[in-house]
Amino acid sequence: MKKLLPIFIITILLYLGMIYISASLSNYDVQSCKIIGELTLSGKSVYPTPANIRNPYLPLFLYLEAGTLFLSNITSIPQMVLMKFFYIFFHLLSVYCAYILSKKNRKVTLFYAINPISLLITAYHGQFDIMPLSLILFSIILIQKKRYPLLLILLGCAVTLKTWPILFIVPFLRRIQKKYWYILLIPPTFFVIFYSFLFHSSLLSIARVLLTYQGVSGIWGLGMALSFMSSSKLFLFIYKLFFVFGLLLFSIKQKKTTLIEEVSRLILFFFIFTPGFGLQWFLWLVPFLFISKKPYIFSLFIPLFITICIAYASWIFPQAIKTSSVSLVLMSTFFFIFLYTLYVEVISRRNEHR
Repeated sequence: MKKLLPIFIITILLYLGMIYISASLSNYDVQSCKIIGELTLSGKSVYPTPANIRNPYLPLFLYLEAGTLFLSNITSIPQMVLMKFFYIFFHLLSVYCAYILSKKNRKVTLFYAINPISLLITAYHGQFDIMPLSLILFSIILIQKKRYPLLLILLGCAVTLKTWPILFIVPFLRRIQKKYWYILLIPPTFFVIFYSFLFHSSLLSIARVLLTYQGVSGIWGLGMALSFMSSSKLFLFIYKLFFVFGLLLFSIKQKKTTLIEEVSRLILFFFIFTPGFGLQWFLWLVPFLFISKKPYIFSLFIPLFITICIAYASWIFPQAIKTSSVSLVLMSTFFFIFLYTLYVEVISRRNEHR
């Protein structure tokens, strides 16, 4: 850990700088945290509304929203600033995971620790994806140590925080004896029943939010193409079902290699075929790009960084950067990811035949 101390210090300083710059930033996510926090503190259920658009996840993260809002009311420190202070721990945990999974490569660890994509999404934007992502990375370490019960608890917590990590569960289960699988269900089951009892919310209303959430559609890849074909929510919902089924099938059928490689392939699959999109999802791709040692990672990292910068700049300068310009950049980035994935797969297959 002493070798990581300088990296941790540099990371924390950069992180705090980002928090300071964005302290007065107001956006949809800041408003959502306040709305969900207020309802939770007042003992009111957020399901199905406004959870269907403000917190479309299982009931775990909302306790942090409520807790930070409570502290904000006492200290006058903005709620999002308090949440970002909490995220620092998880970012540092992910840095430690990157260090271990890269076989203690300090250069890889340093770049991941201070990479602008992760810092912008977590410390500037204030997205909480760093929490489930860190749990996924730490679970990869635990599976190498065969700590199956603990890693399944962590995976269950990751899914309870933000539902979509369940899409990456199959590669883990393929390496764990079936007698342990039930442990994965303990965290989501506990928190759903606890919330339902405490806030008098029906299980059906919670399930409905998860099933009907579409993400931000029509701004990314195939989702944009589908929006031209039909604006029907039913049409998009049907595609979403096919997408989830396809990703599950791909998870089961893909060739067993390393866990890091399998998860990184699933993330790339997700980016190519997802009907919806969120800027924060770029965060998930970054550590796997470097830990898996994929070729020419900067050829993909740079477009991702440019996209993040332009998208965030459009919040600050909405008159100068139009929504249509951001959409064009997002589509260009989608094609970068698509072509990069094809290239990596071709290289991988060539290596297999040698």
